[in-house]
Amino acid sequence: MGYRSDVTIVMYPKRKEDFAALKLYVDENLPDQFEVVGEGDGRYLYCYMDGVKWYDSYEEVDVYTRAFSEWEDTFKDKDEPHTPLFHFEFMRVGENMDDVEYDCSSYADRVIHVSREVYINF
Repeated sequence: MGYRSDVTIVMYPKRKEDFAALKLYVDENLPDQFEVVGEGDGRYLYCYMDGVKWYDSYEEVDVYTRAFSEWEDTFKDKDEPHTPLFHFEFMRVGENMDDVEYDCSSYADRVIHVSREVYINF
């Protein structure tokens, strides 16, 4: 069966008028379907994958790993080179209680968080 994780990815532009360009990049370059959430100037691209095998050796995972590692250079803002044109946030929550991985672009808004729930299974 293998070790499973829940993965959340959120992407958004630094300038709201660049949302269409970000959506086009995601649609053409990333393997999963991203949903548009929010309205007006507060729109995000959102992808949630439940119970996936997130191993670096998998091609679908490598696409994201490469994109995130090259993000700052790929989307460098010529007017403000210290912040990228687009932001990403990535969170993977594994089956083990202490297995949480978070990554984001420079100056991201940090809009995703993790919360675990405790319950009693009788």
